[in-house]
Amino acid sequence: MDASPVDPADGAATRASQSALQELNRVALRTIACARHRARVRIAEAGPAHPGCSPRSGHRPDPADRPTSGPFAYDGAEAPPPSDVAVLPGLPSWLPAVLGVLRGSSTVLRPLYAADGTVQDFIVVGANHFELSGVERGSYDFLGKPLSETRPGIRTSGMYDVYRAALDCGTPVSSDTIDYVDVIDGVLQRARLRGTVALLPDEGLLLTNWEPVGEARLTRRIQEGGRLGWGEWDLVSGRMRWSQGLRELLGLTAPPPEQVTSEGYSELERTARSVTSARDVAADLFTVGRKIEPAEVPAFVADLRTLLAGGDVPEHELTVHVDGRRRRIRWFGEAQPEGAEVPESLLFAARDITGQEEQLGRALSEAERLRQEAAAERRVSETFRRALTPPLGVLTPSWLSVSAAYVPSDSGVGGDWYKCRELPDGRVLLAVGDASGHGVDAASRAVQQRSALAGLAYTDENAAELTTALGEVVYYGGLETTATCVVGHLHTDTRVFHWASAGHPAPVLVRDGVARLVEAEHGLMLGVTPEAAYPINHTQLQAGDLLLCYTDGVIERRGMDLDEGVAALLAAVRECAGRSDTAQAATECLVSTLLGHEAEDDATLLTLYVT
Repeated sequence: MDASPVDPADGAATRASQSALQELNRVALRTIACARHRARVRIAEAGPAHPGCSPRSGHRPDPADRPTSGPFAYDGAEAPPPSDVAVLPGLPSWLPAVLGVLRGSSTVLRPLYAADGTVQDFIVVGANHFELSGVERGSYDFLGKPLSETRPGIRTSGMYDVYRAALDCGTPVSSDTIDYVDVIDGVLQRARLRGTVALLPDEGLLLTNWEPVGEARLTRRIQEGGRLGWGEWDLVSGRMRWSQGLRELLGLTAPPPEQVTSEGYSELERTARSVTSARDVAADLFTVGRKIEPAEVPAFVADLRTLLAGGDVPEHELTVHVDGRRRRIRWFGEAQPEGAEVPESLLFAARDITGQEEQLGRALSEAERLRQEAAAERRVSETFRRALTPPLGVLTPSWLSVSAAYVPSDSGVGGDWYKCRELPDGRVLLAVGDASGHGVDAASRAVQQRSALAGLAYTDENAAELTTALGEVVYYGGLETTATCVVGHLHTDTRVFHWASAGHPAPVLVRDGVARLVEAEHGLMLGVTPEAAYPINHTQLQAGDLLLCYTDGVIERRGMDLDEGVAALLAAVRECAGRSDTAQAATECLVSTLLGHEAEDDATLLTLYVT
């Protein structure tokens, strides 16, 4: 029987995709090397280099058993030492029992004071065998040594601040999530930790306990209902973390148990490895790359190279093959920290849009389907930029105009963001938010929150549920921050704006020449609790109305009472609405009247005008 003919174009596309993935692997290796080098330099600048520890028989495995070169050296696989606890002589007899029952990495520390009475270091006088990064070591390796020698990464992580706070206040101090990076026996280790530090006043010692924090997540209901997923490529450790939703979307197998090593996989799987896998061979970069339509792989690789160079990728679409079925996904990504020459991690979000494609295909001819797809793409493909001033797309309703403006503070960028997008079901998503803080860090958090909302918006959740889910992102995001926002949907069939507020200033409505704050119920700021509930407010819009959403930089001024700031805003909005017939004209008038070219705090305006 003759073999089935092979399309030469398909073979060329497959070879091109494999070549592109190989080149991406080389670029990724170089970027990871740079990221690790920078992490080592940062740790080294914070204190003395980590000394070699003399092995203690029965307490530490042979370091020769661990990989020392190649892209998998970070895995740090070791045979675990015995579960033991060690303390120096002279400590209370009950301390070993406490260290033995604590689940995390626990130590007893004696402050080392300088001549002027300030704390300059901490001496380890007791420890269990759990290392902060998750690698087990003999507890005796730490005893009698200062933290600056045994764990130099503590200085750069912010843990010293927690220790000093516990000494100063005399009561237990709990920390939010800390990003801990350290060099253990020459191998970079990284972990996200949350812990408690308590002062033992009678002994003048500190008892510490740090435990790993699970990956940030949204509720499983949101992931399943919206067919969403998230991922992070940690370039310092080289590992890829996948949310359960993204694994299901891409058809990836569950991660193996920690005790299963790479030798438990077949030769074929081991040859597929890339720099993004250690134990999780079935979910590495090449496994994902081979699921993508070969003709689309070069473009996907180009996007990843942009991310590895510190850039961002706007919303793009890909075709992937999962269990013999064609699946269409829309994804976007960003490099962290924003603006860094060499990123430390890459963040991804993806959504399955296959159902929408099939619906259009059943309802329209091929030409009409392509036309509708292009129109939808124009509406939903707002550029994902580092700058927080994305252009607003043209909305379908002819009676609605929307405009936005962002004015940075005189000290630079801040945490303001806004979002306006028409959804496939006809609703218009409108949101304004403010991540706490200033500078690049606040702007980076603002981009994360706006990006998270962009993915959540395609679920069927109402404004209150979206705000709750966004609060989970902020709370579980591993950052000691809060944020405020107004999130809502304008239903174009009824012209009713259904919205929720998380500690954000109320919108302003101008009707018949009268400007007023919209009466509303407000909820907690984002990030205060993991599952806050929010009431929904309903605002009916009419022809001639102007609705303004804004951030607190519009009404807060040095030397001015907040009520005066609100009064000045109402007066300016009333005047600008009276002489403007579009949202753009009203926005330009408000910027000129209230803000000028620079503000004391960054300020954002999102204006709606109904004709």
